[in-house]
Amino acid sequence: MPTMTAPPDDPLSVPSPDLDLDVLLAAVEEHWALTGDLTPLHGERDRNFRLDSGAARHLLKVHNPADRESVLDLQGSALRHLRAVAPDLPVPGVVPTHDGRSWVEVTGRDGRRSLAWVLTWLEGRHPEPDAVDLREWGRTSARLGRALRGFAHPAATHPLLWDVRHLPRLRPWLSAVSDDRRRALEVVLDRFEQRVVPVLPRMRAQVVHNDLAPTNVLVDERLVVTGITDFGDLTHTVLVCDLAVAAADLLSGRADGLESAGEVVAGYHAVTPLEQEEIALVADLMAGRYAASVLITAWRTQQQGWAPAIDDEAFARLEEMLAAGVDSLGARITTPSLASRATERLVEARVRSFGGQELSYDRPLHLVRGEGVVLHAADGRRYLDAYNNVPVLGHSHPAVVAAASAQLATLNTNSRYLQDAPVELAERLLATLPDRFDRVLLVNSGSEANDLAWRIARHATGHSGGIATEWAYHGVTEATYAFSPESWRGADPPDHIRLVPPPPGPSGFDGAVRDLTASGHGVAALFVDGVFTSDGVLGPAHEWTRAAAAAVHDAGGLYVADEVQAGHGRTGEHLWSFVAGKVPADLVTLGKPMGNGYPVAAVIGQAELVDPFVQDTDYFSTFGGSTAACAAALAVLRTIEQEGLVGHAAAVGAHLLAALRAVATGRPELSAVRGWGLALAVDVVDPATGRPDADRASRIVEGLRDRGVLIGRTGRDRATLKIRPPLVFTDEHVDQLATALADT
Repeated sequence: MPTMTAPPDDPLSVPSPDLDLDVLLAAVEEHWALTGDLTPLHGERDRNFRLDSGAARHLLKVHNPADRESVLDLQGSALRHLRAVAPDLPVPGVVPTHDGRSWVEVTGRDGRRSLAWVLTWLEGRHPEPDAVDLREWGRTSARLGRALRGFAHPAATHPLLWDVRHLPRLRPWLSAVSDDRRRALEVVLDRFEQRVVPVLPRMRAQVVHNDLAPTNVLVDERLVVTGITDFGDLTHTVLVCDLAVAAADLLSGRADGLESAGEVVAGYHAVTPLEQEEIALVADLMAGRYAASVLITAWRTQQQGWAPAIDDEAFARLEEMLAAGVDSLGARITTPSLASRATERLVEARVRSFGGQELSYDRPLHLVRGEGVVLHAADGRRYLDAYNNVPVLGHSHPAVVAAASAQLATLNTNSRYLQDAPVELAERLLATLPDRFDRVLLVNSGSEANDLAWRIARHATGHSGGIATEWAYHGVTEATYAFSPESWRGADPPDHIRLVPPPPGPSGFDGAVRDLTASGHGVAALFVDGVFTSDGVLGPAHEWTRAAAAAVHDAGGLYVADEVQAGHGRTGEHLWSFVAGKVPADLVTLGKPMGNGYPVAAVIGQAELVDPFVQDTDYFSTFGGSTAACAAALAVLRTIEQEGLVGHAAAVGAHLLAALRAVATGRPELSAVRGWGLALAVDVVDPATGRPDADRASRIVEGLRDRGVLIGRTGRDRATLKIRPPLVFTDEHVDQLATALADT
């Protein structure tokens, strides 16, 4: 394979300046009126000197003869930009000559001409990599990139071989690499061309520093960054390349090495949130940086007989990555703030902080990232999420992330100010409901929504009695806890609450109404989750819900359609389950999926119920209806409509129901299988007795986790498998779930 030739003006192919220091000092005195002593400093392709002029100190930089004026103008313009937009970033300033120029031309002993300039001196020392705070390094890298994002210069587009994006251009230089290293480099190059090159064109790009290595950063005794130097690799490239280069160069000198890459990424993400595709590239780009270091060093040694000794450490790290598996390392690079804490230590810290609050699974599942219907664990495992209904659009949906992020960056305040987002959200919600609904109250959670609905019902009816199904769940506030027998752990109902059997059995409303009337409470409201999730996922039950509404209305109470779990299209028939069943609900409560995980909820009702309550109580919620929350909720509604997710839920739900029934065939422990859209359940029983078997159900859930699938349990006996995935679940995911269940 022929050796690739670098561009004729590339500094990699041109030796550094050969200078007479006396001549150089004379030029400095002539143009800058500075005299003193020169102390040589490190420089790979340029010549750098500390200039001591009495009490004053400067950096004198003589550029490689290949650097033209456009290169210095690029760096000087970038430094002026940074000092203007981010004065807190410690970068040097250009010291002008006495006639106002930024640089002058000097001639070396060999007759070659170079451009030279004087920069302000930055105090500090280069840090030892092992002593660096990795997250702070990531934050510094992001701050520098963030300050450069508005900067542009024609010279920044000149191809730079140290830009890892151009790694494939270095393939011809494999001929300069020793035989014992060539195969590893070929593996990285092949992988880079197949997996990285195709996605780079759609990544964010801008001018970046491209070389935030410890040798280009100065710190004080407390390891606070006091200087960022060497802008010689400044270039316009893919943004995440800058992060990968910073991480690769920093970790090369650390004892904990590549295992700590996630810390640098987490710090960067705290300043500049990364997109999932960008995070997925970090490991490959780091491998690319190491490969480039080896290739460029080998080529320079072959062509010039000398190169900086940076290839041995780079190759050692590259071998580490290949031995561990680039995919495995990539899976460990995550952004959550606690991602790097060991699972065992995190469990201990959680117990100390939270006490005995329950965790899912016998072995705690330590999650660090989610995308779509996939959750990533700290150990690198991927899990199919068939349980979490909150991210109705799937985890980290880009439409919600973009909407909430943009709004947070613009304005986020309460709804007593006049703003578009809360009004637009209310209008869009009302447009999805029957005409009788004309008022929206925005709150933070489903519990708060149900609590507020209860207050409205008591205000409107003058009664204080409530009705719920026997194993319902409607919230965690004191008022909604009273409607949540699932949480009572067998305790007796509060005095003002009566429970009725869920469908398909007899309603029991007559007795509940009689008891509440006789006790003096009367009936204020009935709360119904249209899917009856906690009762065992029993919907649809249209006849039952319509009869329940008639009974509560006859008693003078209100029907509250709790759509927190049943709404936003989950049933596949309509956006709201009570509308699908033609139930004459009085109040509607929304939560959980409304913001795809962003805290936002709502109570929707009729003016004749809502307006008097608001007037008499001066109702207000500080965070309810906050601008960013409304932006997230609007993005959810738009996406459900644009992607046809209600119909999608119906189709995929039907496929999943059929698949579950097929698995249950011949499995006597898997009893009834039922579902409504993407809310499904499988009853688990003891084959010998036919009774609910919670232990067996638990073993199935744990077994599915071991096979990479997450579901839950529900029902009075906790013996019902609960399956309620994000609405973006597909037939492929159905098959994966069904196969895992069949193997359990």
